Amino acid sequence: MTKMKYMMSGGLAFSEQKDMQKLQKNAQKGWHLNSFATLGYNLEKKEAEDVQYSIDYRKLEKGEEEEYFELFSTAGWTHVCSSYEMHIFKASPNIKPIYTDVESNIDKIERLARPVNISTIFVALIAMLFWVIMTFTNSPFQQIGTWLFICSYVLLMPMLGMLVVLQYRKWIKKC
Repeated sequence: MTKMKYMMSGGLAFSEQKDMQKLQKNAQKGWHLNSFATLGYNLEKKEAEDVQYSIDYRKLEKGEEEEYFELFSTAGWTHVCSSYEMHIFKASPNIKPIYTDVESNIDKIERLARPVNISTIFVALIAMLFWVIMTFTNSPFQQIGTWLFICSYVLLMPMLGMLVVLQYRKWIKKC
């Protein structure tokens, strides 16, 4: 029976590099990334190994997977796991990092930000709708609108924070 362990993520929008470094340190202790988990990663006990991890954000169409993973393989990177549009690769420490230039780093951040942007706009529109219901109606609809506005607002604030962090990361890469 294989031993498994859970490692919590710091949030890829906030601490992607720290997550990859934690995965590297765990691999040196024999705990290797197996799969994504809810708010983190599943690690599997194997032999200790010195590897580096890197993540790529890319939506793959049907039939593109083989070519995509082959591209990384020829550069010395091995696909470890994927979840939705996130793909984690590993390689020995002497292999050149996946992202070395400013443009590709910015492109990666933009691909990460795209679904966050869409979700944030959607939740903001919902919050505005509930604000209108809360403000311009009376009766039970006003109370329902108030509660739904508060719930959507609570959801919207961390999403806006994530957008700010992603824009900051993009700005830092440009400087």
